[in-house]
Amino acid sequence: MFSSTYVTEDILSSSSLSSFTFVKKIPQEDTSEIQIFEPEGIDVDSEGNVYVNDIGPNRILKFSKNGTYVLSWGSTGSGNGQFNHPHGNEVDSQGNVYITDQDNQRVQKFKSNGTFITKWGSEGSGDGQFIQPWDVAVDSDDNVYVPDYGNNRTQKFTNNGEFIAKWGTEGEGNGQFKQPAVIAFDSADRMYVTDSENHRVQIFSKNGTFITKWGNEGSGDGQFLKPESITVDSLGHVYVADTVNNNVQLFISN
Repeated sequence: MFSSTYVTEDILSSSSLSSFTFVKKIPQEDTSEIQIFEPEGIDVDSEGNVYVNDIGPNRILKFSKNGTYVLSWGSTGSGNGQFNHPHGNEVDSQGNVYITDQDNQRVQKFKSNGTFITKWGSEGSGDGQFIQPWDVAVDSDDNVYVPDYGNNRTQKFTNNGEFIAKWGTEGEGNGQFKQPAVIAFDSADRMYVTDSENHRVQIFSKNGTFITKWGNEGSGDGQFLKPESITVDSLGHVYVADTVNNNVQLFISN
């Protein structure tokens, strides 16, 4: 069974990744048109382009890998291509961009040039409905996964928004959630979900089968207080943003 161990600072300091050099800020330019007001979601496509959810003006900003402004799209509203708190984003293998339009209770899909493709979701607890969709992630087949924060579940869709499956109910048991926040996949398509109010991380197959979990409430090594963001690198190292404890914890499997 997969398990994880907290990585101490001593282990990190012996790694070849123990220090980093600042390169640049994004945006490179300083004009009102491309100023970032409240950046939240961020993702990078296969060409290194960076997409930033700018929740202040409810828009998406795209930058080249060099930090040069490319384009933006979106405004406040509920129409196609408009947003009301764009929270999470993810780019699939074809360069399409998915945005969780949180307060509009939906997901929107765009081409890399900002052209609207489709949307799905409405407020509620039925299949394909949401209450505060927090994040969005895609697996190796470009299926789309949404942690349905207010409904305490995860939903799975095709890349065009057709409902496939759901799992999770409110609770503390295996496969149950209290406000699931962010999803990340590893190279084996295992799905890591931050179960924020349960102060833990759960791992599932991409079909929703529970694999394992770790973490509990506290401020010690391997404990969490409302963890939110999570990512997994190419070596399978897991990074968890431990929100209220104001740190990031790194884990390895053993």
